[in-house]
Amino acid sequence: ACFQLREPEPSLTASEWIQPTQIDILLANFTTAVQHLNVANYERSFSGPTYRFVPDPTSAGSSPALFANWSVPDETTYFASLRRRSAATVANTLLLTDRRDQLYTTDSVEVSALYQLRITQQDTAFHASLLQGNVRLILRRRNNEWRIIAWRDQRTGPGLCWTDLKKYFSTH
Repeated sequence: ACFQLREPEPSLTASEWIQPTQIDILLANFTTAVQHLNVANYERSFSGPTYRFVPDPTSAGSSPALFANWSVPDETTYFASLRRRSAATVANTLLLTDRRDQLYTTDSVEVSALYQLRITQQDTAFHASLLQGNVRLILRRRNNEWRIIAWRDQRTGPGLCWTDLKKYFSTH
């Protein structure tokens, strides 16, 4: 017997993803992907070549060029970098509060919410564990599935916000 049979490893990607036929399902998928640092599901939350991220201007600071043409691959790159610097068993927490939905059309909506993101990672140069701000997501439905097509981040206090996390982990 040249080969030994073994049990297949469970697929984390498929098990946590629910077809986002409703806005709440997309937001749950996004939250779960962030909490479990699931890069594939994080990427699946976004849509297409016209996706744009508008950073918090204070956090972007001396790096406006970094975010000038920020795309879905940039989201994936920063998130994969964060994943590589986190323990395999880590679970972050993402809390969205004060959510407001503004419907533009039946297939387009803006979701605005305050967020608290608690991260646990192993890069000692990035000290923050709590990121806070306001997230404004433009969602679009295509083929009966919702996706994020735009994201605006805004800090709400003196601490760091999500833009700081993206800035650090996309360049380190």
